[in-house]
Amino acid sequence: MSNKTTVNLGNSRATFGTRLGALAAAVGSAVGFGNIWRFPYMTGQNGGAAFLVIYVVSVLILGVPLLIAEFCIGRSAHRNVVGAFRKVAPGTHWYLVGILGLLVACLILGFYVVLSGWTLHATWQALTNTMNGDDFHSFVSSPVEPLLWTVLAIIINVAILLGGVQKGIERASNIMMPILAVLLLILVGNSFFLPEFRKGMEFLFVPDWDKVSGRTWIDAMGQAFFSLSVAMGIMVAYGSYLSDNTKIGKTALQVAGLDTLIAILAGIVIFPACFSFGVAPGEGSGLVFVTLPQVFNSMPFGWVMGLLFFLLVTLAGLTSCMSIFEVPISFLQEECHVSRRSAVIISAIWSLLLGIGCSLSMGIWSGFTINGDVLFDFLDHITARYMMPICAFLTSLFVGWWLEREIIRNAITNWRNDSGWYLRPLIILLRTVVPICILLIFLSGLGLL
Repeated sequence: MSNKTTVNLGNSRATFGTRLGALAAAVGSAVGFGNIWRFPYMTGQNGGAAFLVIYVVSVLILGVPLLIAEFCIGRSAHRNVVGAFRKVAPGTHWYLVGILGLLVACLILGFYVVLSGWTLHATWQALTNTMNGDDFHSFVSSPVEPLLWTVLAIIINVAILLGGVQKGIERASNIMMPILAVLLLILVGNSFFLPEFRKGMEFLFVPDWDKVSGRTWIDAMGQAFFSLSVAMGIMVAYGSYLSDNTKIGKTALQVAGLDTLIAILAGIVIFPACFSFGVAPGEGSGLVFVTLPQVFNSMPFGWVMGLLFFLLVTLAGLTSCMSIFEVPISFLQEECHVSRRSAVIISAIWSLLLGIGCSLSMGIWSGFTINGDVLFDFLDHITARYMMPICAFLTSLFVGWWLEREIIRNAITNWRNDSGWYLRPLIILLRTVVPICILLIFLSGLGLL
């Protein structure tokens, strides 16, 4: 007999209205700065195609199992990230993993809204044909201008999130993700006409295994891990909004596949442009905001391509940002019993206060450092290198070793009398391969590898 009635809260809670809407929201969460900003320069720094091959393998053996695990927890409980662990593991301390995921999301919001503001500013510059990568550092160090764009980014997120799950997140995702796809395809089409298109494609798709080192493997696993929005409570929350007829295994594969496809397409946009205009593909984190504006300025009709590109980055940032917001919002609603409107406002105020500190740390507060990092970099490093790996490591152990097998089976089979053909390999991966990979990433973050 199914134990659905003991762990599932039923249909009184908000859910995504359609399977396509659920997929669009989950893909929108995964597709963000990690795909269009981080993936190209990480690929560039690690020799190109060989990194891509290792990355795709890492997505399959590391990212997809973690996605399914978080979907299972959220769907089984129909709760926020903290309440979900409490629901499926009552009377234990596993809820602390949920609290860690909540903290990760709250800290990431601080610098993510600032990044979103930067992309809005870059889009405005492209629209007004005033792109100049040389001005980027003076812009981010300004005490006022970046804050105004950060406030605008927060206001846009608030306007969407006040609509709730279906009329806010799902509706916005259904609009923004197709636009993002169209913009990306237009930019890919433009790459075909660049003089060094072939050289860019060889860099991205023809592996040179002599360039592979231990660091390449660690970076590829880390990129797969961080690109899919796991270990920050998002996919637990989104899993709790999935309808009972959504197949979470299929959804996880679709999310991972589309997320990887968009990252590859971003590489097709960026690498031919880099080779065509004499830019090193491993330029680093400044590739998008500093180097590419100079590349676009060198192109015929470059301001148009720049506008399309930064619109793409802005949409990717917004879809990810609103999903991060949903983690504290759902927690405040269900654990603190406040209205959604109040939860959205509280989360927005928190992101603004932390965002002010992150923005000013790039300029007038740059003298204040934590362990040698300004606040912006400190929040990025502490979440990505330590908190997220710990959260993912514990989640894999929780689902792989502790959570009742019947709960997992019911979640992946939609409470049908089905053995769930991939249950056994999923458990094996979560018990062995996934925690080992995460441990390597964590040790690398500590500088021990």
